[in-house]
Amino acid sequence: MAEKVRINLELNKELSDYISDLGAREGVTRTEIIRRGLSVIKAFDKQRAEGNNHIGFASSSDAFDTEMVGVLDSN
Repeated sequence: MAEKVRINLELNKELSDYISDLGAREGVTRTEIIRRGLSVIKAFDKQRAEGNNHIGFASSSDAFDTEMVGVLDSN
């Protein structure tokens, strides 16, 4: 098992409430919701390093219904 490290994270109330609500709907902890979110960012970062610069959602494999832009931008 990988070594675990505890971190403290400051969030605004809106984001904190969203994480709590999402965790309740999914039946998982707030920590698990944050882990899942970081896993998505990690997967996108890996794809971006391979030249795949877009992330999106699709109802079919033909085209994006919605594309997310600037996921990892610091602006």
